[in-house]
Amino acid sequence: MTNTWCGGEFLSYKTPSALLLNPDQSFNSFGFDAEREYASLTEYDKDSEKYFFFQRFKMILKSSMEKRVHRKTQCTAENGISIDAMKVFTHCINYMREHLLKRIKYINYLISASITMDNFYFVLTVPATWDDTAKMFMREAAVQAGINNDQLLITLEPDAALVYCHLMHLESPDNETFLLETECGAKCMVLDLGGTSKITIHQLKEDGTSGELVSANGYGWGGTSIDRAFNKFLTSLFGERVMHIFQTDPEYIEDYFEFWHQFEVKKRAFEKKRNNNKDEHKETYQPEKNVFQIRIPLAIREIVAKLNKQGEMAAVINDAIQQLQYTNDLRFENGKLIMKSSFFEEFFKPTVEILINHLIKLYTEIGKDLKVILMVGFFSECSVIQEAVKKEFEGKCRVVVPNQAGLAVVKGAVYFGHQPDLITERVSRYTYGIETWPAFNETKHDKSKRVVMDDVPRCKDVFFKFFSKGDIIKPGDKKSYIFKSFRPNAKALDCGVFISNKKNPKYVDDEGCAKLGTLTIPLDGVDRNVYIKESLIFGDTELYVTACNCINKMVYKFTLDLLSEYINLS
Repeated sequence: MTNTWCGGEFLSYKTPSALLLNPDQSFNSFGFDAEREYASLTEYDKDSEKYFFFQRFKMILKSSMEKRVHRKTQCTAENGISIDAMKVFTHCINYMREHLLKRIKYINYLISASITMDNFYFVLTVPATWDDTAKMFMREAAVQAGINNDQLLITLEPDAALVYCHLMHLESPDNETFLLETECGAKCMVLDLGGTSKITIHQLKEDGTSGELVSANGYGWGGTSIDRAFNKFLTSLFGERVMHIFQTDPEYIEDYFEFWHQFEVKKRAFEKKRNNNKDEHKETYQPEKNVFQIRIPLAIREIVAKLNKQGEMAAVINDAIQQLQYTNDLRFENGKLIMKSSFFEEFFKPTVEILINHLIKLYTEIGKDLKVILMVGFFSECSVIQEAVKKEFEGKCRVVVPNQAGLAVVKGAVYFGHQPDLITERVSRYTYGIETWPAFNETKHDKSKRVVMDDVPRCKDVFFKFFSKGDIIKPGDKKSYIFKSFRPNAKALDCGVFISNKKNPKYVDDEGCAKLGTLTIPLDGVDRNVYIKESLIFGDTELYVTACNCINKMVYKFTLDLLSEYINLS
């Protein structure tokens, strides 16, 4: 069962990332409802600025999330006030949970069943471009939203998409899944195109699973790039003052949302014109499939009419078209902008060129082992993007666009809940290690780090690596090393655990390093030269360290709090 959302004149499987909170930061509405309520508030309520409206908050958080998310990461509302991103996500997840609960009650009523929330597992997806702590962040937000920790799985968006395509038929009902057609060791690129572009590389394993080979990179070339280009065109056509009023005047905000939802639908459905006629000037406005047309909101027409009192509004717009020398490409008629498909394609060209050039670069680096480019995300449904990628990689590797590419992540998340072991490996975003004090070596260590302990020169603050940035890791991975306590008469041994965004940090106070925490091992009654076995272990969404006293066999465990706002990697 896939939920549908009502967005004005159309139904959609996708609802906007929009959240409206009351002045006291309690929940008001989400998605299309939030947009409509916010539009109504701004038009009729003089206190509307006290409300917190967030739109596309994943994009708002993008830069800070890619550095490192923590509990105090902020999200700025339209009123300019920032609140904790944790609160924003908790409200959103809680809304989804309550929405599901209502559907369950309705289903129970229809079929006389007794389904409860205890019958469900929940799978939350996070963008792969967010750092290692994103899973922990989402888990904590979900638990605060009322989801039981033991009923919750977290996965990366490209992993979910890959699982979907692994288990589902792709281009046609009698096609085999693409993973079964591809040999072991082959590499697969997941190209997730939504508002932005996210690219990851996976490698297929002998047991049928796959592992992340190259961690995700995110770029600004996606559907929102086309939106910006089209908005720039409308500004050149109608004028900056008209578009500013349309976007900011409370009277027109609802029309503003509706227009861009309409554009989103038409943008995805746009079919690239195939014209075998070499003379492009012979292209006409008819039949309808040769043109792109979009209805201009009455709001814009009203604003144009108010600002240009002379003449009819249609005449004013067509006059602007003539002044911009667009008369061969578009016209305004019956409330619609009607343009040649080749003219509309121009809005895609800069984005397509940048994307294709980057894919070519990745293909060159990866080599012939790249067998499949898997296109998912709502923007992948656009034929302009599909044809550009397929044309460039024809004869090089297979380009696959699954059925309902825009739902690949959400449906893949459901399948991931049933088979979480299909994705076995990931790439570490950070280097993890502990602080050690080895014997000083003049050829290796800085003089400023030299200290003398028990007449032995030692080097302080050395970063001893357990896992390096770029290492392939999987849940349950464990590395252990044995160290010796050397402080005289010490009652305890402090084990400082550190993280770095560098691959080979030398010292724990180097730039880009931060302390995650300290594990204290009691040494009372034990010889000071006791050996301690220290281990770093990756869980599904946790990282923890253990220390075993090799004499009395006592084991101590410490779960690292990666969401602390006091960890600074800059």
